[in-house]
Amino acid sequence: MRVLVVEDDPSLAATLRLGLAAEGFEPTLTDTVEGAMVLIAQRAFQLALVDVNLPDGSGFSLVPRLKDRGILVIMLTARGSIPDRVHGFELGADDYVAKPFAFEELVMRMRAVARHPTTASGSRPILSFADVEVHLERQEATRAGQRLELTRREYDLLCLFLRNPRRVLTREQILERVWGFDTEVGGGVLDVYISYLRRKLEAFGPRLIQTMRGFGYQLDEHGDG
Repeated sequence: MRVLVVEDDPSLAATLRLGLAAEGFEPTLTDTVEGAMVLIAQRAFQLALVDVNLPDGSGFSLVPRLKDRGILVIMLTARGSIPDRVHGFELGADDYVAKPFAFEELVMRMRAVARHPTTASGSRPILSFADVEVHLERQEATRAGQRLELTRREYDLLCLFLRNPRRVLTREQILERVWGFDTEVGGGVLDVYISYLRRKLEAFGPRLIQTMRGFGYQLDEHGDG
């Protein structure tokens, strides 16, 4: 299992690297939110251990972005209050381990999360809407059984829409979730990528990504554009 560790304590990070490797995991470490965003754009991870207090922001901000890519998330932090735990779970975290912790317990929790029915036997969830499917483990998208050749951004956009069917997503929400820290990206770039994704989807069926004028975009079978 490939594990992303987002932890800014050098001593703890080194301990986790050695311990997880000894337990058969493949850990990759970073100490910032931005570093995590770069890594998940480059590699496929099955699970992430995320600290909350990071030098460039809150680890909570990473949770939706990790979940959009089908990555299991365990919050690993000294902030173990009930409100913090509730907030983490509301964002989609799969578990919450408060510091200090026993390494053996952490490993047990990681394996328990990985044994969830949606990830048992090495399988991963399949995102679907209408006749569109995304196999997260293979990072493969299809429509009407036909494979879609998508770029990384197009794939991330499609996953975001599939996780939020019939929900209006504002342009700001889409830019934040897909482009993250790339502050040079504007609405014009988003419109271009939406058009690219639409063209590939509509090669095999009617329009699914609807323009909600003045608001943003929505994945729905019915709409006016």
